[in-house]
Amino acid sequence: MSDLAGTGLLKTSALAQRKTEYEAILRSIGTEHVLRKGELLRTDHICYLLEGLCILSFYGPCGDETTLIYFEPGRLFNFMPKLIKVYPLQPATIRRSLPRDSFAVRAKEDCRLLFIDHNVFERELATSLPLHSLLVQSLTENCENLISHAGNSPLLPAPQRICRLLAETMMEAPPHAVPSYLSYNEISLHLAIHPITVAKIFKALKEEGITSRKGRTLTVADPERLRAIARGMEGFEYKRG
Repeated sequence: MSDLAGTGLLKTSALAQRKTEYEAILRSIGTEHVLRKGELLRTDHICYLLEGLCILSFYGPCGDETTLIYFEPGRLFNFMPKLIKVYPLQPATIRRSLPRDSFAVRAKEDCRLLFIDHNVFERELATSLPLHSLLVQSLTENCENLISHAGNSPLLPAPQRICRLLAETMMEAPPHAVPSYLSYNEISLHLAIHPITVAKIFKALKEEGITSRKGRTLTVADPERLRAIARGMEGFEYKRG
């Protein structure tokens, strides 16, 4: 076994151990609930995702939806209202906050979650180092995902934006599978690109041998070229036929 593979296995083992520790603590202070595919989260409790996929969406004044963050198992969310009350924020930050009714968490798949009362979580947080670790981890991942989303500017060409998303989300190891939740419709919602344009770009990526499908799984066959397009080092023409 190579040193790199061994390091990867140790890292995976450590992550699994920490996840087990987080879940045990949260189960002791929370209750398990099911959120069916398509349902909106209607609770003020802090949530920990055990299974499935949830998304945080922003809804514009005309009802248009934009997907902002994907919450995968092991992620804590819905904790910001409590943090705002517990930790002092700059007045300018508070003034900039958007109305909560502009955002909603929705289940993309059938999900199992733990609900934890905010006050109970705060009391446990005062003495639990693992919960502090989980909170910082979740905050960091959410911030990185939002920064990545904001950096994928609508001013960039649509193929570059889609390739940037694929480059960020595909698995590192061959065959470089793309998460199954990134359907054409989901990419359209996440990047605010018309679904027809998304379909045309993927057709062109397939024709160029950059992506391929194995059953229902989308894979990146030529990651180097995909990254070149994502970085703007190579243009990509898709308006053919």
